[in-house]
Amino acid sequence: MELGIDSTIMKRRPLFLSFFYTLFPGIVICVITLIFAVNYSTEKFYDSIIQKELKNRSANIFNWMRTVELKSGIIQKICLESSNEKSVRVTVVDKKGVVIGDSHKPPSMMDNHLNRPEIKQSLVNGSGFASRYSSTLQQELIYYAVSETIQSNLWIVRVSIPIKEYRVIISDLQDKIIVFGIFVSLALLYLSFIISKQITAPIEVIRKSTEKYVRKMKMSRPLEIPKTKELASLTISLNKIAKELDKRIKQIQIEKGDKESLLLSMQEGIIAINRNGRIISINEVAIDYLNIKKKKIIDQQYSDIIKYQKILSIIKSSVKKDSEDFRVYDKEIVIKSNKKRFFLISSSPLIRSNKKKGILIVMNDVTHKKQLEKVRQDFVANVSHELKTPITSITGFVEILNRNDLTKKEREQFLEKILNHTNRMNAIIDDLLKLSKIESQEEDESIYLQEQALLPILVGAQQDMENSILTSPLNVKITCGDDLYINADSQLLREAFLNVLENAMKYGFSNSPIQISVEVKKRLHIHFDNQGKSIKEKHWKRIFHRFYRVDKSRDRKAGGTGLGLAIVKHIAFVHGGEVKVSFSKNNLTRFTITLPLIS
Repeated sequence: MELGIDSTIMKRRPLFLSFFYTLFPGIVICVITLIFAVNYSTEKFYDSIIQKELKNRSANIFNWMRTVELKSGIIQKICLESSNEKSVRVTVVDKKGVVIGDSHKPPSMMDNHLNRPEIKQSLVNGSGFASRYSSTLQQELIYYAVSETIQSNLWIVRVSIPIKEYRVIISDLQDKIIVFGIFVSLALLYLSFIISKQITAPIEVIRKSTEKYVRKMKMSRPLEIPKTKELASLTISLNKIAKELDKRIKQIQIEKGDKESLLLSMQEGIIAINRNGRIISINEVAIDYLNIKKKKIIDQQYSDIIKYQKILSIIKSSVKKDSEDFRVYDKEIVIKSNKKRFFLISSSPLIRSNKKKGILIVMNDVTHKKQLEKVRQDFVANVSHELKTPITSITGFVEILNRNDLTKKEREQFLEKILNHTNRMNAIIDDLLKLSKIESQEEDESIYLQEQALLPILVGAQQDMENSILTSPLNVKITCGDDLYINADSQLLREAFLNVLENAMKYGFSNSPIQISVEVKKRLHIHFDNQGKSIKEKHWKRIFHRFYRVDKSRDRKAGGTGLGLAIVKHIAFVHGGEVKVSFSKNNLTRFTITLPLIS
């Protein structure tokens, strides 16, 4: 069947002949017509327009000369006033060639003009026309001279203008040529349309089908075979190529889809770089990690895209342009952008067709792991320190009690101190258990929040505080409407309020009243105000961390565990809120627990 198609193609007329027979005569006619029109217009321009312009100026000057008594001063004045444009030069010469007047140079400084070509012509024929370079104006001029007898004397009036001035006049000619060219173009367009219908129709079919194939990478049906030999052969070849490409494209798309799915599903940042240092693949995770803003990344030099020097150093050490050996790295680095982040960077050879073509960079974000490790280390260190102090004291007191020289009173004092330290350890352990329980409930989402009136919870916390105080009276004033309701675990929230009250009592000034007020402003703000020693702003956020103390000696004397405000922070968090502290004038300390309103 293919042989039949080939023989049919051979019988068809070549495309070149079809094009030549139709287009060539029209092109020849259009070119000849255009050349004729340009030559004709140019000739008419020099013979008619320019000479007419200069002749008119000369005639005007002669008309003026007829109306006045011709003296040298008058003639010079006529020349000066006739040349109202700097580019137009007017000269008056007598029959002997002596310059009587000139618009651009004093006549006394000028040479005799009898030998000038245009002067000679005017004396013989009545007018003369010439062009040459003027040393006076230092540019090329066109001269027109006319002779006429006035008041019994023969005078020659010469007018000259720079050749460049003709460019203004020639625009008229250009307009004519453009109009003519439009008509010629329309005629040529008509001929081209007819020719295109015959020649390009099958090409257009091939083009559209090819474009459709490129867009969709799929040909719905084979291209129809044109009549011309060359196009028929081309179409058959395209059909064969398209069929083969369809098979390969389907295979590539399957492989590409698998790779893209793999890259998208990965939590690690992936960058593939060839041996020339150009990025050939990168996933969205890596773009986010590296804070890349540029839209075009693929096929760009990695040094132009990646701005972090530590990563650049690893890549530079890994990829080698002229070597098959690529160094493998497994290194932890720190990147400081908006925040400090830790990454584990791994590099390995990128192998294609059993050859090393570049490197593959894998980025693992281990920031959270590092933070958890740091929190764990700090927590262990803090707990160890907090428990070690009372244990050391108890051990010391026990050793003292083993002595036989102690009185009964001394023994009772040391036993009391041991009991105090034991109670302190119990308090720390109790607070740690409370905090651990809150965190576990937070992770398990086992905290049940229900609608509660706020005022009873505040009053309950006040009563708990009063029951724990046996010596000094508690001065707490609560300003809260009985119509305020929140979604809360009443026991947890009561615990948070109690811890804030205890903190105010321990660190506030003696006999300083504690004011509790509630403000509704998009959210519910519960303020605890009392007079106390102010704390520097740098400590405000950190006082809610476990075991953080601004004044450690004072805190221990007050009997605190260092966990109370941390408990408040976590209770506020599980209620969808937060806790802050601020200090204002007059040593006013304000703790604010912010909670969401009932929607």
